[in-house]
Amino acid sequence: MKKDQVKRDFNLADAVLKQKADELIALIDRDIVEFTDRGYNDTKRNELIAARNAVDSFPNDEQLEAVKMNLTEQKDAARNALEKTMRSIFNRAENVFGLYAAKYKEFGNAAISQQSDAEIVRTAKIMSATAQKYLTELSDEGLTSDKINTLIAQRDALDLAIDAQAQGISDRDVAAEGRIEALNRLYQLLSKYAGTGQDIFYETNEAKYNDYIIYDTPSGLPETPPVNPI
Repeated sequence: MKKDQVKRDFNLADAVLKQKADELIALIDRDIVEFTDRGYNDTKRNELIAARNAVDSFPNDEQLEAVKMNLTEQKDAARNALEKTMRSIFNRAENVFGLYAAKYKEFGNAAISQQSDAEIVRTAKIMSATAQKYLTELSDEGLTSDKINTLIAQRDALDLAIDAQAQGISDRDVAAEGRIEALNRLYQLLSKYAGTGQDIFYETNEAKYNDYIIYDTPSGLPETPPVNPI
């Protein structure tokens, strides 16, 4: 069964959630006598701190996206280099054999710009074998073994770049999911202890009660109702 996509259980911005966690830890330390009476101890404090630190251990969404973009750029650069080499070999084959000749068609589908990454790698494999087969006939057009080796190297580079991009996307998804799970865990603890703080100081200390109010909004502040026009 496919695992359900992990979703955020809160509306706070990540940085605000982290800030609220820091503030909560300090508040509980301030009110440690009352919280100790509620069963709060060093183990639970360490659990809260570990949950906060776990969030920091994951790269943020911007960093994860930057890694993916970098791998995509590398893959695109590898493809562009391969396409350039392949077009020159198609041109040589066309000049020697003609556009509609059977030997020309042996080099594969010439519409490489329309092919997927996987398809162009496959076409390049066909081309490298065919170019080697007709090397003597194409030598007058400047084809050499070194140029065929360049084609093979560029093909392999693209193949590796495709795999690296796919792995990068997978790693990004796993890291993003892990980060959301860590954020949800931190918010769960934050809500728990904020609720405990509110209960402790309900009707006994309004200022401290307000300290433990967490607004589940992106900014962590209460939403201001719209002002009715006069």
